[in-house]
Amino acid sequence: MKILVCGSREWTNEAMIRQALTRFSPKTTTVIHGAARGADRIAGKVANELGFIVRAFPANWEKFGKAAGMIRNQQMLDEGKPDLVLAFHEDITNSKGTGNMVQRAREAKIPVDVFSRKD
Repeated sequence: MKILVCGSREWTNEAMIRQALTRFSPKTTTVIHGAARGADRIAGKVANELGFIVRAFPANWEKFGKAAGMIRNQQMLDEGKPDLVLAFHEDITNSKGTGNMVQRAREAKIPVDVFSRKD
């Protein structure tokens, strides 16, 4: 299984990400993330600690400028081929990057679980 984790750059709730990832087996699951500060990096750190295979897809801001995040989001879907997206954001309705990732995943018929600090 491949799980794509995305979320707010301001996300700090490591425990919530850890709890979400422990539902899956590190032996059979790869965690994909966009390498941005906040939820992405926390997910990468936690996934490594738990023994998951981890694939990071950092945005190439120098090459693509402001479009880099959206290009990276599509790359994670196209190359990473996730089976599930876990999105961590305090207010997904007011999100550009995470909102874009969630929208793209849903359009691709990939299940999405959204977590907020209120969960």
